[in-house]
Formats: sequence, C-alpha cells, structure tokens
Amino acid sequence: MSEQDTVEKLQATAGILASRYRDSQEYDDLFQEGFLAGWEALMCGSDVPTAIGAMRRAMNDYKNISLKPVYVPKSGDVRDFLKRLKAADGSHPQGTTERALYEALRGSTEGVQPSTLGTVKSVEDVLVEKDLYEYVTNHLWVFLSPEEATVVQLVCLEDCTQEEASRDLGLSQGTVSKNLASGLKKLKRTLEVTHK
Repeated sequence: MSEQDTVEKLQATAGILASRYRDSQEYDDLFQEGFLAGWEALMCGSDVPTAIGAMRRAMNDYKNISLKPVYVPKSGDVRDFLKRLKAADGSHPQGTTERALYEALRGSTEGVQPSTLGTVKSVEDVLVEKDLYEYVTNHLWVFLSPEEATVVQLVCLEDCTQEEASRDLGLSQGTVSKNLASGLKKLKRTLEVTHK
C-alpha cells in the first residue's frame, strides 16, 4: 500500500470515527486527533487495526478531557500565600485555601473529573437513536451470516478492538477483519435499500 493510499484510508477512518461523536462543532478537532494518532501508530510500525485503536483512544481522550474545578480563594489569602511563596524559605501550602491556590498555580491535573458540560439531546433525538440502534441490531442477524453479525456486534456496537474480538471468538485477526468488512458492506446495502 502506497503512502497516499494509507493517508486516504486513515482520513476515511478518522472521518467515520469522528462522526460517531455527533458533535459537529468538534468534528475537525476529533478528525485531526484521530488521524494524527493513527499516522503516528503506523509510522511506529503498528498494523492498521492497532492504528485504528490508537485513533479511537485519541478521539475518546480528546472528547473526555476536562478542567479540574478549582476553588478561588479570597484575595487577602492569595496575597499572603504568594508573598510566602516568593520568599526563599520554601513555604508549603497550609490549609484548603492555600492548597487549592497552589494546585491552580501549578496547573495540576490530578483528580480530573469527566466533563459534565456538553450538548443535551432532546427526547426525540434519544428515541430516534434508540430506534436506529434497535433496528440495526435486529437486522444484523437477519441479513448477515452469524460470523459477520457477531463481529459487527462486538466491534461496532460494543466498541471492542479487532484484536479483542479475534481473541474472544477464537478467530484470526484477518478473519475478523474480513467478516467486519463484508458485514458492514451488506448492512449498508440493506439499509440503503430499505430506506429509499
């Protein structure tokens, strides 16, 4: 596979993975994070499934990063603590206020909590997403072979990597990849025909 083919494949995969987050405002950032992680993995000698796993992790990490909430102390306490820090006596923070200020000044990321901000889905969006999920999972077993349906279920709906799926199913990674590609192709054709 040429470098251009690899870039095109990574771009297509990054586009698909970034669109799964349903956040149009961050699509470009997610795409770039995923593409760069995949490219880096390939350049370090990883195979394509491992690179795709790196892409997923990078996008997930990007999406789930948040800032640590920091208590902002009163200004008099801040001035006193900053004076002590500037003095050469090696003063350490004492009490909750000084520790919070010290952590904020250091830019510490310890104890980072998942972001509670984000877009709130309407009830209609949730129902449409749930119906689509149920429709796809029900039709997996109707239109696909059992092997294809199982692999698509594990990799696409349960977010397993291809390596995990191959280990769980006792199949080679190549067989899992082949079943995934053929299953997704059949499922796409089926969905296109039924929704025209």
